Amino acid sequence: MSDESKPVIQMTPINIIGTTPEQLPKPGASTLKGRALQLKQSDTLGQTLNEELGVSNASFGPGVGIPVVRGLTGSRVRILQNGIGTHDATSLSPDHALAIDTLFAHDIKILRGPETVRYGGNAIGGIIDVSDGRIPERRAKKTVSGTVESRYNTNGSGTHSAFTLNTGKDRFALNLGGFFRDRNDIRIPGKAIDETFAAEQLGLTEINNASGKIPNTDNKAIGGFTGLSWFGDQVMAGMSVSHTDNRYGVPRGSHGLDPNHLEGLETILPRLDDLTGFEDIFGPQALFPSIRINMQQTRYDFKSEWYEPVQGIDSISFRYGLVDYGHTELEGGLPFTRFKNDTGEGRMEMHHSLLRNLSGSFGVQWIDRKFSALGVETFVPKTNQLSIGVYTTQTYTLNNWSLQGGLRFEHSQVNPKANELSLRGSALSPVALPDSLDFQAVSASLGLQWNPRQDFTATLTYNHGVRPPDIQELFSFGPHLSTRSLDVGNVRLNNETANMVDLGFEWQTERISMRFNGYYSRTSDFIYQRNTGLVYEVDNEVIRQRCVSVVECVSILAYDQRNAEFIGYESRVDATLYQLPYDDLSLSLSLFSDYVRGRFVNGERDDVPRMPPLRYGAELGLGNRTWSTALRYTRAEAQRHPGINETPTNGYHLLTASADYQFKAGKWGDLWLFAKGYNLLDEEIRNSVSFLRNFAPEPGRSFIFGLRATF
Repeated sequence: MSDESKPVIQMTPINIIGTTPEQLPKPGASTLKGRALQLKQSDTLGQTLNEELGVSNASFGPGVGIPVVRGLTGSRVRILQNGIGTHDATSLSPDHALAIDTLFAHDIKILRGPETVRYGGNAIGGIIDVSDGRIPERRAKKTVSGTVESRYNTNGSGTHSAFTLNTGKDRFALNLGGFFRDRNDIRIPGKAIDETFAAEQLGLTEINNASGKIPNTDNKAIGGFTGLSWFGDQVMAGMSVSHTDNRYGVPRGSHGLDPNHLEGLETILPRLDDLTGFEDIFGPQALFPSIRINMQQTRYDFKSEWYEPVQGIDSISFRYGLVDYGHTELEGGLPFTRFKNDTGEGRMEMHHSLLRNLSGSFGVQWIDRKFSALGVETFVPKTNQLSIGVYTTQTYTLNNWSLQGGLRFEHSQVNPKANELSLRGSALSPVALPDSLDFQAVSASLGLQWNPRQDFTATLTYNHGVRPPDIQELFSFGPHLSTRSLDVGNVRLNNETANMVDLGFEWQTERISMRFNGYYSRTSDFIYQRNTGLVYEVDNEVIRQRCVSVVECVSILAYDQRNAEFIGYESRVDATLYQLPYDDLSLSLSLFSDYVRGRFVNGERDDVPRMPPLRYGAELGLGNRTWSTALRYTRAEAQRHPGINETPTNGYHLLTASADYQFKAGKWGDLWLFAKGYNLLDEEIRNSVSFLRNFAPEPGRSFIFGLRATF
């Protein structure tokens, strides 16, 4: 101050337009990010999340990996990319890959609590949201920054590389990214076909079986994105364009058999040197050659947010994604079937903190989907689907209690562009279709959270989720050779309703943390594929009680509904066994386990098919902020509850190891080196949640080496 008591320095006022207080953990939510995510990133999302509690990987060869959450997948688990659905064809068939590359991921959220009502009936089993920052969400701190990463997998000589480049100035920011993935046939410790299965289920004792590797499991993918954003004082607007091209092979045990290629998984054939004279048995429609899938997806994403437009309103946000998806299934190099899925999904939300202890959101979501399939394997007709939902989620806090609730009203209309479903030949009579089917669904959730101490949290949640039937469940009618079945839909299906109670505890101190969740779900009108016990001869186009020739028959699976129940738990204990007073070096131990059992509650109380087994294990880690090492052991018990007409799987021991080191390069950036070993015991692993467990085991011993540079 001067002698005249006037300011010597005039400072520009700083206006605070919003603050984000520390949030309580959301019930049923977990986030994988940072070093933990980078070490677990793999070629597929399912493999990346396979070590997370309650999550398994539904593989269909190494090119396909779909997450299974508490035994549920497909149309019951929504896979999101930056809050908007992937809208590929994974719910249609287990041999269709996700259009996501995990190396771009900044974090992956797994939601199973009250927040699921924001995403509709297809989130009845949970939500997995992959955030990759392709639309810039804040102004650029540096003129140029980015990452470069490359990995090499000894199993199949696989390479996986990606880069991101971020730039910007003043109110504009630009993000670029690209990836490339290439892998040869995977190697396995034993034989591809489970010969016990071939003998017991198919009656074959002499088969040509591939050993040491699974033919036709190579894959190659390339893609990239660009995103641009503008930032105002209280508003931002951005968009991105991305494209993915993924080409992969499907193990030959799934789509059929080729008499001209007996060196691989055309293995369910007798040992015949010459098939002359057997053409009537091994017809051209039953003995398909190797199957390749060429998948392309182009996405246009838009996002805008208005921060604190008025007091009490934290933000108003808008998101919209326009997805052009298609894939072609080639058999013997020729295109047989073309799948198209053109979808637009939008969401508008308002987040508020109108009262001192009350905060929440109001929103509306809509999805406009146009699906078509043209070609030989057209088992679902061209269909339009429109759904719209309005919802709210609210959180009320008082002292050390928090009450969270959600409510959603949803309307779905399905319009098949066909008058009837018919099958070639006279095997089944045509099925008349209505002009449209309408479904209304009301979902609700409630969660109570108690924090009596800073280090302890107890949660009790209740979810009432309602899911309208999906397109393939309503209108399937024809051979589906990827799963060796003839699928028959059911236009009389009702909404599927799940009521789940989840009790959870979390305790965290300086040196130990514990987490436990136990849950029970009762699902009314659970939609599933019932094995009728009949078979369909693809060559002769007739239905029989048993096959004349096993190789050209597929099982007839009809969509049906029964009440079902699921019970399970997830638990984990992390402890710091020893910590040096310097260098932050610590020795840690983690113990973990998860389990789910699914059964139908009426009739014979038989098992829901393809459930994951009981898993438990331990992980020992040593390291600090610069380097770390870890050794992880997982025991998966035998799955002796596979479901009617399904085969059990044996237990296995899975040993993995990892090591990484981070170099500080000053102002230029950081260099991160890492190595991982997977299935170090080279065990034969038959995945109980996989349709191909009897034809394609999981990869054998693998070593992954990589580096990541940030600048």
